[in-house]
Formats: sequence, C-alpha cells, structure tokens
Amino acid sequence: MTLSSRSPRESGRPPEPVAQTLAMGAAMWYPWVFIAPLIDRKVRRSRPQTRAERLRSIAGHLPILVGFAAVHGIIVAGVTAHNYPDEAPYFWLMAREQIVPDSLLYTAIAAGFTIAESRRRQTEVAERLRAEVAEARLDALRQQLNPHFLFNTLNHIVVRLRSREIDPALTMLLALSDLLRDVLRERAQLIPLRDEVRMVERYLEIERARFGDRLQAEVSFEPRALDGLVPSLLLQPLLENAMRHGVSVADGRCRVWLKVRVDGSRLQIDVRDAGPGLDPAKAAGTAGVGLTNTAERLKYLYGADHTFQLKNDAGGLLIAIDVPFRRS
Repeated sequence: MTLSSRSPRESGRPPEPVAQTLAMGAAMWYPWVFIAPLIDRKVRRSRPQTRAERLRSIAGHLPILVGFAAVHGIIVAGVTAHNYPDEAPYFWLMAREQIVPDSLLYTAIAAGFTIAESRRRQTEVAERLRAEVAEARLDALRQQLNPHFLFNTLNHIVVRLRSREIDPALTMLLALSDLLRDVLRERAQLIPLRDEVRMVERYLEIERARFGDRLQAEVSFEPRALDGLVPSLLLQPLLENAMRHGVSVADGRCRVWLKVRVDGSRLQIDVRDAGPGLDPAKAAGTAGVGLTNTAERLKYLYGADHTFQLKNDAGGLLIAIDVPFRRS
C-alpha cells in the first residue's frame, strides 16, 4: 500500500518539485491559520466555573474538531492525489489518517489558549481587586474629612453667626461648600496638582478662619509642578495630620510647611510641622488612618517607584514623598 507519508525516494520517484512541496506545506498548515482564531474565540467565550460546565465547554469543541479534521483531511488527500496520481486510490484512507494528528494538534492549541486565557483572567481579576482597594481607600479619605472637620467647621460658623459676624461666617460657609464639592465629586485616582492645590487653599482658608494667628501655614508650589499628576486627596490628609500633631510645645502655635517641587523626573512633596515629632519607641504604630491609606494608595499607583517616609526633622515630623513626575 502506498501512502502520502512515503518519501519520493521510497516510492522510486524523483525528488519533488518546489511547487509540489509548497502545495503540500500549504495543505498541511494553512488551514490552521483560519481555525486557530476560532479556537481562541471559543476559549474566550467560555467561562466554566463547575466541573459540569468544564465538561460542556470541552464537548463544545468536538463539532469544530470533527468538522475541521474532515475538511482538512480531504484537502490534504486531494493535494496528495493531485501531486501523486498513483496514490489517488487511497484518497479516503489518507483523509482518515489526518484525523489523529489534527486531533492532537487541535487539543494542544486549545490547551495553550485555555492556559493563556486563564492567566489573563487572573491578572484582570487581580487588577480589578487592586483598583477596588484603591477606590475604597480614596472613599475612606473622603469620609475621614467629613466627621470631625465638617462638624467643627459648622459649629464655628454657628458661633460666628450668633456673634453677628455675618461676613466671616459667609466666607467660611462658601469655602466649606467649595471644599466639599471638590472632595465628594467623582475623581480620578490621578489629577493635576493644580486641582489638588485648589482644595488645599480652601482647606487652609477654613482652618485659618477657625484658629486665627495660632495657625501659621507656609505653602509653596514650584510653578512647573502644577502640571504634574498626583493622587487625588493626597495633600489634605497630610496637612490635617501636620496640624493635629504640629502644635509647638513652646508657644502653643501650630506651624506647618508644605513644599512641592520638581527634581529632574521626580516630583517631591514635603510636609513638615513644628510638633514633638515621632516617639522612636512607638514610631511603627503612629500612622493614622489617613496616612496608612495614603501609603497604600501610593503603593498601588506607583509600585516600587516611589518613597513615602515619616521622620523627625528639626524637632517636628517630616513627611517626604517622592513619585515620578508625569504631566497631565
């Protein structure tokens, strides 16, 4: 019996012409170019969760495999019979012989696509979970601003109104309204620094009205830094922490400094206060909710490409942040 797998020398024929070799190669492999995307689409559409669903997913490939193997076998047998007329009587035998290698190759391709799709979905789920965690931390920062700051500010406005200080009370009320509008609206994780500065200005305006000369806040932003992207609600928790712990023991005043600058391809943010600083014996557990959420968000947004440090500096606490400078 003469089969298509025999070489020309085995059958006593001269070497195959280039055209015949190309025709056989095209018949063997070109059909896979068309079936591979169908296999990939089939794998992507199936999302089996249980064993029964996985079995149904595997069974769903059988009609495609049987149909492709039949067509492919006929193509290979037809090209072989055309190139070698003496093997034409074995047309159907050659077509059937193609079923086994086609089944093995189809299974290998489907398995490869399944593994790749599984990894893609795992990565997608992990990214979605990390994004949800970052959003949850951003929501926590929003909610953290509301209770003590909001009620204290409203109480101060009420006191001003009872004292007939209408204009200062209205100024504070308008500043609070603008601040809450910025805080509570939907925001991206990264926003231009100039948008964050606007909220900081409103926040400090309210705090200066509350504490008067007892609060001394110095804020400086390098002009080109204003175009850089920063995590939304980044600066307010840092300033709030500095004001809460930055009361000087010497005179009872609260002094805080905020400085943002660009150094090459890095954006550097420093927040410093004049308080007692960190107790070295308790430094590991002194970060509050706001600072903890900020640190975790920076890890999510920048990975290892950032620094977030808490350290004593000139008697107070210095919060130093270094992130990539990316223009909005």
